[in-house]
Amino acid sequence: MTKRVVWVSFDTIGRDCLEAAAEMGAEVAGVVTLPGPVRPDVSGMCAFHEVADRYGAELIEARNVNDPECVAAVRRLAPDTLWVVGWSQLIRDELLAVPRGGTFGMHPTLLPRHRGRAPIPWAILSGLARTGVTLFEIPDATADSGAVVGQAVVDVAADETATTLFDKCAAAHVDLVREFFPRIADGTAPRIPQDPTRASHWPRRAPADGIIDWDTRSAWLDVWVRAQTRPYPGAFTWLGDRRLTIWAARPEPAPAGAAAGTVLGHRPDGVLVATGDGGLLITEATLADGPTRRGADVRGLLPSGVRLG
Repeated sequence: MTKRVVWVSFDTIGRDCLEAAAEMGAEVAGVVTLPGPVRPDVSGMCAFHEVADRYGAELIEARNVNDPECVAAVRRLAPDTLWVVGWSQLIRDELLAVPRGGTFGMHPTLLPRHRGRAPIPWAILSGLARTGVTLFEIPDATADSGAVVGQAVVDVAADETATTLFDKCAAAHVDLVREFFPRIADGTAPRIPQDPTRASHWPRRAPADGIIDWDTRSAWLDVWVRAQTRPYPGAFTWLGDRRLTIWAARPEPAPAGAAAGTVLGHRPDGVLVATGDGGLLITEATLADGPTRRGADVRGLLPSGVRLG
C-alpha cells in the first residue's frame, strides 16, 4: 500500500481533494502551498494551515515548488505519492523523482482535449455543452500529457456561469479522488496513455483579457460576463478612468441608434447599456474599489447617457 502523500496546492479545490484523500485513508505527511496572506486576485486561493495541523502534516510554504529547499523538504518526508491539485507551475524532474509511487495531477477538462490554462472560462467561452475533470499521472514536466487514471463528465448548462461550473468541477475532482485514491494506493489504478493527435490547447488568460467590446452582440456579451465572473477577475469596462467590473448581466431588447456602450436607462433590476445589436442589462457590478452593487443599486453607479468603454 502506498498511502503516504505530500499534497501540493494553493486553492479550494485542492484543499477539498486533500480532505477526500484523507477520508479514503491517505496519510498526509506534508502540504506544499504558497506563502500567505491569501490574495484575492489569485482565483480560489485559500490557506492550508488548519487542514495541515488537523492531519499532523508539515506545512511547506514555497513560491516555486521546484526550488531546491522545497524539493529537499519533500524528499525528507518520503512520500509514496505526490499530488498536485490546484498549482500553476510545472513539476520538474528532480521533484518528480522523489515519490516512489508516482506524481498525480488533475485538470478540469476531458484530456487530451483542452490542455492548458483557464479551462473553466474557456469551456463557457467556447460554447461547450459538456466538459469534465481528468485525474492523470505526471511523468515529466510537460503539461497535462500523462496517462489518464480516471475521468468524470460535467455537463455545461446553457446559462452556466464560471461560479456554477467551478462548483460542478470541484465536486467532480472530489469524486475522482474518492474513487481512485484507494486504487492508486493498492496499485490497481489504470494508466491509459493519451493520444497526442487528439490533443488541443487553450491559452493562458490574464485579467486584462476580460475587457468588454461594446460593439459585440448582446448574446455573446452575456457569455463573456458569465465565463469570467467569480472566482475569476471578471469582465470589465471603463467609466472614464475608473474600472467597472461586471459580475452579472443579461441580454435585453434596446432601441436602435445609440452608440455601443451608451447607458440607455435604468430598469428596476439594473442598468441597460447599448451593444452591437441591442442591449445588455447590468445587474451586478463593482466600480473601482467600491462595494459591489446589485439590482436597483447598480443604477447609482451609471447615469443615463454616459458612455462606457
